[in-house]
Amino acid sequence: MALSLEKKVELLKTLDFLAEQKLVAFHFLSGIVDEVNVAKGETIFSKGDLGGAVFIIVKGCVQIHDEGHIFIELQNGKSFGEYALINTETRTASASAKSNSVLLRITNDHIKQLEEEFDIRIIDTILLPLQNIRKRMVLKDLLEEELTQQKVTIEKQRKELESLNATKDKFFSIIAHDLKNPFASLIGASDLLVDNAEELSKEQVKTFSGIINQSARQGFRLLENLLTWSRMQTGSIAWKPKEIDLWDLVNEVVILHTGSAENKEIQIEANVDEDLKITADPNMINTVVRNLVSNAIKFTPKGGSLTVSSHNKGDSVEIWVTDSGIGIDSEGQKKLFRIDEQLIKSGTENESGTGLGLILCKEFIEMHGGCIWVESELGKGSVFKFSIPLSSTL
Repeated sequence: MALSLEKKVELLKTLDFLAEQKLVAFHFLSGIVDEVNVAKGETIFSKGDLGGAVFIIVKGCVQIHDEGHIFIELQNGKSFGEYALINTETRTASASAKSNSVLLRITNDHIKQLEEEFDIRIIDTILLPLQNIRKRMVLKDLLEEELTQQKVTIEKQRKELESLNATKDKFFSIIAHDLKNPFASLIGASDLLVDNAEELSKEQVKTFSGIINQSARQGFRLLENLLTWSRMQTGSIAWKPKEIDLWDLVNEVVILHTGSAENKEIQIEANVDEDLKITADPNMINTVVRNLVSNAIKFTPKGGSLTVSSHNKGDSVEIWVTDSGIGIDSEGQKKLFRIDEQLIKSGTENESGTGLGLILCKEFIEMHGGCIWVESELGKGSVFKFSIPLSSTL
């Protein structure tokens, strides 16, 4: 399509760097600029090409893009490419026709002819300063991007520091309070036996012996969790998956806790599918089941019940420990499995707890690509569940 002189002048006047020119200059320029037809999908220029021209859309639609990302779509009367009008500059993005389009192309040579004809300076007084401003803007954007990245890094480091502080606080809380309690009971009961052995009845000796046994077991379990957790923090714990017979593992844990359950007259049973096998780290899964069963006994009153169950879901297995204990309210549930929260409650027989066991459970299950959660209501018992793939890999 052949454009009239008036239409070309109208379009040329939209270019900011020609805003101060006289009408005669526009008439001259309209006689030398190029009218270009571009087919749909055709590339006008690519990122990295040398510049040397600005384009005005007479008709059609042009997309400015980079590696599949479309920055903007331009239509009739809009210009593009002016930042690389000077032919020493390179294109910072690509331009393609979204539809069949007609463009006016004004080149660096056209501007030079205009300057010579009317003894004016456009490149030196307008275009070069604009290029310098653009370069400063690009540098500013790069600096802002770097600052943003630094802020992200600082925020990440801040969260890591908070986590380390929470870990340190948890460690010293256990050392200062929770590890001390079972040994205090152990020493107190043993002192009474030593000092009054000849005066105590068999029933009293049995009672104090039970206290010693319970305190020793409690201290051992806490030390076991503490040492495992410490190894986790230093990255020295090995992850060694192998095939596990889950029925055997769960029943072994249940038998181990039968004495503790009987002391509180709690009925404990395993209802796990026979021949259910998974590939996982046996020590980690044993630790998880052991902690969940131990907690269930701790927070279930005398005469209650506890069941360990399983369900094969095809590509994963779900294990859950159900108790008829005291339950946990919604606020308490939010604090479980978290190192930065404290939810220390005594058991139904004043057994102490640190919450460390559940933190270990969460870390071990997540190492297997699984998840752990609780379903509970205050006064109505709890169900602690975890799910892991049948075959776990790092």
